Amino acid sequence: MNQLIAATADQFSFSARGLSQQLLEHMHNGSGYWEHQFDRFADRQPPFYWNLGIANGRILYSGSRVWSPQMLLRVVDRYVIQTHSYAAKLQIELLKQQVKAGSIDSAQLLAAMKQSQIVSEAQLQAALQIKILNDLDLYLLMGSGSAKFIASDLEDRLPINGFNPVALFNAAAQRQLEWMKVREQVPSMKLCPILDRSAMKTANLPETQQQRIERLVQSDKNLGTIAEEMAKDPLEVAQMFAKLGKTGLVKFKPPQQQKSATVMIIDDSPVLLSQFRNWVSALGYTVQTCQDARTALARIAEIEPSVIFIDINMPEISGFDLVKQLRKQPAFRAIPLAILTGEEKLSNKWRAQWSGCEFLNKPLTAAGIIDFQVQLEELISRLLNPPATST
Repeated sequence: MNQLIAATADQFSFSARGLSQQLLEHMHNGSGYWEHQFDRFADRQPPFYWNLGIANGRILYSGSRVWSPQMLLRVVDRYVIQTHSYAAKLQIELLKQQVKAGSIDSAQLLAAMKQSQIVSEAQLQAALQIKILNDLDLYLLMGSGSAKFIASDLEDRLPINGFNPVALFNAAAQRQLEWMKVREQVPSMKLCPILDRSAMKTANLPETQQQRIERLVQSDKNLGTIAEEMAKDPLEVAQMFAKLGKTGLVKFKPPQQQKSATVMIIDDSPVLLSQFRNWVSALGYTVQTCQDARTALARIAEIEPSVIFIDINMPEISGFDLVKQLRKQPAFRAIPLAILTGEEKLSNKWRAQWSGCEFLNKPLTAAGIIDFQVQLEELISRLLNPPATST
């Protein structure tokens, strides 16, 4: 875990849900990056950082890597649809070769793309704005951590007007509310939409609209891939498919995996068990639930799960008591465990760490569900794919 650092003009610590306010308070007129490290990734090797580029008190860029010509090409390719044309791809391929050879920097690359009419100033601004907002959708929910400012000539390498921080963070807050509504129908962008042809026949839609819907879903691609191919904001695509899902025209299936891992949850709350099953199965994993801690050991032996989530407060046998029983069994010692609780006590987090378990707070409000889903998806992925250790 990161140690608490004293807040200065060039560094600060932030709590869960406190990052946006801290950034606004520490925004200044320098040119460079706020480099963020999240407590949950503190042990990851190589280290993981989120970079937010600023200049003159405005936000220019966001990404897990610092700005580079390669980043410019990726942002434009992802969010500007006209770059998907054959002619534009040929021009971009030539520019990629120059970038790879190191014969062109970001400013020169941007000028060349404008001159070739691959992208306009307005399109670049819009692409960068969506990229930043997409990152804010994710990183503002990543929990506590620390940030430090690293001076850089970003203003010269990315000569754009940038974006007002207050307006961006207000938009990010509004997007969280929109995502909350969408996730009732679309809990994950990894879901693949399927056309319900019987519902389509009775819907009496105009033929052009039917054809458009069929084109979107016939590829058997997930929603994230569809958003990329359309060069659209994922939120916009999720909203579109949520509407189709509500009408019954489209259903969703988890992504196909060669070998689906089994995720188990042990909790005495039938409501959480049902929600957990919906959220995790939407990610493509097999989900098994157990509502009675007394029968958990037998169920675990039967299921052989890849990951187990355990509630702390259960009748007769507490979550920590169950963890002790699991750790005593040689067959269960290697299974990654995560403790679930609705009580945000530091003592619970310490006990989880001492027990060799991950720790995750349950969502206590509707607003907390998005945070929980983001953290849950990341945690399962990390537990199933632990970083390699050097020998």
